[in-house]
Amino acid sequence: MRVHRTAHRSRFTVFPNEMLQQVGLRNAPRGLLTFLLSLPDECRMTAKQMARTTGDSLYSTRRSLRELTAAGYYVVVKIKLSNGRFNSVQHVTDTPHQFGPGDDFPAPGSRALSKTKEPSKETPLPPLLPEPPVVPRPRAETPPPAAPKPPAPRRPAPVLDSRAQAAADTLLRVVRSEPRLRIGAAEAARLAPLVMGWTDLGSSASDLAAALLPGLPEHVHSPFGLLQRRLTDKLPAAPAPRAAAPVCDSCRNPVRHPGLCPSCDRAPAPSAAPSAGSARASARAAVRAAQEARALAR
Repeated sequence: MRVHRTAHRSRFTVFPNEMLQQVGLRNAPRGLLTFLLSLPDECRMTAKQMARTTGDSLYSTRRSLRELTAAGYYVVVKIKLSNGRFNSVQHVTDTPHQFGPGDDFPAPGSRALSKTKEPSKETPLPPLLPEPPVVPRPRAETPPPAAPKPPAPRRPAPVLDSRAQAAADTLLRVVRSEPRLRIGAAEAARLAPLVMGWTDLGSSASDLAAALLPGLPEHVHSPFGLLQRRLTDKLPAAPAPRAAAPVCDSCRNPVRHPGLCPSCDRAPAPSAAPSAGSARASARAAVRAAQEARALAR
């Protein structure tokens, strides 16, 4: 370290190295002491004025004054005047517990050192606030590492019949060409009932591919969920039931239009059945004819 000093001819202050290099004295009270020693002899400053000038907080300034008092560099003496009022005199020294000749502490009632006290409304130094107690913070204990959770048991694949197994195989063939929709056999088995709903409506593997593969997002986080959603939302509507084909009213053969077929339409109409009255008359005539024949035979 190279120290550069300037030879001043006026407006400078000399400090002893013992004060500047004293071990155990913090820089804050050391700097405040150098500021106080640079002031003129008859100057008077309160703690608030010191804090405002040095830029430190009032609490830090009062703490530095307490440390300087404990080290013997600063002391405040209260003197009772003849009129009964009290006067506070600040003493600052560059050598601990030593003051210059004639700077002895005045006796009570004396006004020897009160020449710097001008008739004003200036108040003495405010009482020093006690330092806040230092409460040691409890040291947080590091919790022991948690035991690793056992792996969840794999969900067994459901047992499928031949029709459901065929539907699961069809779904695996459809999604095999798309890496983002790779699913396992167990997942395909759980989706088999949805695929059977498509096949019951006449959908083929090409219809499934057209519904499941286009428009996929860049990253598919759950292929099973996406397939389940698309198989449910894109299920085609059931076809409307077809009307029954018309049949002939006579022979019940299929015809283009409701009514009789051409063969039944050309056949002669059957004779009308005899009425009940004509049938009774015929029966009576037959009885009379039979009676007449028996009479002739005698």
